[in-house]
Amino acid sequence: MTTVVGIFGRLRVPRSRRLFARSSVIRSYFREHLLLLPALAMALSSGSLAARAEPAQLPEIISGPTNAVPACVTPNRLMEFVRNRNRALTPPRETDRRFADLAAIYSSDSECVERVEGKCKGVRWDYVFFQMLVETNYLTFTGGVRPGDNNFAGIGATIPKKPGERFASVREGARAHLQHVLMYAGVSIQHPIARRTKTVQSEVHRRMAQLGRPVTFSDLATLWTGTDQNTYASSMERTAKRFADQFCKERAGP
Repeated sequence: MTTVVGIFGRLRVPRSRRLFARSSVIRSYFREHLLLLPALAMALSSGSLAARAEPAQLPEIISGPTNAVPACVTPNRLMEFVRNRNRALTPPRETDRRFADLAAIYSSDSECVERVEGKCKGVRWDYVFFQMLVETNYLTFTGGVRPGDNNFAGIGATIPKKPGERFASVREGARAHLQHVLMYAGVSIQHPIARRTKTVQSEVHRRMAQLGRPVTFSDLATLWTGTDQNTYASSMERTAKRFADQFCKERAGP
């Protein structure tokens, strides 16, 4: 008995017919199974044979009437969200009082991050804040950036466990973060606070212009230096969902 191995299994050919039928049987076998290859390739490309995780669908960076921060997202609630999370740690952690107004600063300074032809360009500050929570581990700063750096997005921290840029105040650090995010949306920052914003601006604009559509936080996640680009958007999405589950379900008040 002769065994012919193919990509779909084994074909056993009787020895008695080997001298007469081997070549014709083999040709027939492969003709039959090779016809299935296009269908197999199509199935693989469509993901029908293997489950593929859907990328996180995050909002556009630039805010506007059709891309506004939900009413349930307020500075007070965001800071409560941070405090509750940190107090639930083992051991519990208290959030530095220096950051008590951080969400309010993101909210107020996001309305006009840059002027373009006399018109203000703002950003979805809620997702900038959620990104900040991912970057700083909810303001516990367990990475290379120190709390006193006022660097809420790891700007310039391109090497793991190494600090990046340092900003003079909490507001300056939040402002630098807002500018850096808006820059990813293709807006030129005329007077960037962060050195890295000025350094990478041209290249980021070139890359994002290739999208041919408004830039989202999901797009930002694919280029943000020093992160796992495969999971960064999902991390922001999970943080936003965790907040919404606690604060955006029929809850009234500030």
